[in-house]
Amino acid sequence: MSDDGRSRRELFASLVDAVRGRRRPSPSAAPRSDPEVLLRPPGALAPDERFLEACTGCGDCVPVCPVECIAMVPDGTGHVVPAIDPSYRACQLCTNLPCIAACADGALQPLEGPEHVRIGIARVDPRRCVTFRGETCDACHRACPFPDRALMVIGGRPLVGSGACTGCGLCEAACPESPKAIVVIPERRLVPGLRVPREEVYGR
Repeated sequence: MSDDGRSRRELFASLVDAVRGRRRPSPSAAPRSDPEVLLRPPGALAPDERFLEACTGCGDCVPVCPVECIAMVPDGTGHVVPAIDPSYRACQLCTNLPCIAACADGALQPLEGPEHVRIGIARVDPRRCVTFRGETCDACHRACPFPDRALMVIGGRPLVGSGACTGCGLCEAACPESPKAIVVIPERRLVPGLRVPREEVYGR
């Protein structure tokens, strides 16, 4: 068995086991078990109901991802869908977005380029980010593929540009804090247009 095949199987197994409440030993941080925090791949149809109707769970987007950040996981609604846990392995925003090209079902729609990806939005937690305590850190800014647009540093503190943030999760993956001081909120949990979490607007 190739290393690529084995690593994909290990990632899938660890995600499924986590959802079922079992933990496997892992050489790196384990994927999170809550399907609500997992991201859809780039180009996912919106609203999310359209994506769930279109996605057949074929998994064709999984093997074409060069960084193996996509895995098929139960989402809690009876579907098995492709998902990304940026804290475990972030989307690298490939130039040609092969995951979209591999989707024959139309659940992942073509985009003009990586800068048009919108799979979520990063949110900084000032209670956890050391810059709010006067310490210096720019790990998230350095990791951002669109620095000073999607993620800026103002007064030594990170500020997310809501219009440009793709939700790739590279900032979350780079954050040295545990728990993470910056996390990505999935796009399906945001108010369209405003791109703020629904619970902050509607209280749920």
